[in-house]
Amino acid sequence: MREDLLRRLRDHLALAEAHTAEESPLDVRSVAAALGVSPTTLYKYGFNREINASEQRQRECGHVSGREIERRSIDDQVHGLSQELEKERERNKALVARIAIMEANAARLGFDPEEMYKPILKPVRTTSRAGRGGAGRFRSGHHRGVRG
Repeated sequence: MREDLLRRLRDHLALAEAHTAEESPLDVRSVAAALGVSPTTLYKYGFNREINASEQRQRECGHVSGREIERRSIDDQVHGLSQELEKERERNKALVARIAIMEANAARLGFDPEEMYKPILKPVRTTSRAGRGGAGRFRSGHHRGVRG
């Protein structure tokens, strides 16, 4: 939910910065109302800092060109993707650490850790098992010699 709200917030801020403060006020309450969330939620995630920075840019720039808006939007997208990449790197590090622990435990238990990387062999399927009765035969009691 945080990422979705952050994306919506950045989209709203990029559009609002292109307008005057009278047309699109950039304070926490106004932004919260525009996004349909509580101002407390914006404070909780620390988005008030982005809103304040955006308000400052709005005051400094006045009316910004379309090209500037596009550049800011692209910068925000790059920033978001960089954060996602960092999360994935951390996840990757955690997985590598987990594999190292598995290898160490395999060696401790007397298994060759390299055996863990061999592919699993496919079952032999040279003979057909069709018509053998399958699991249904066992449920009916035929395997114990009981007829019924």
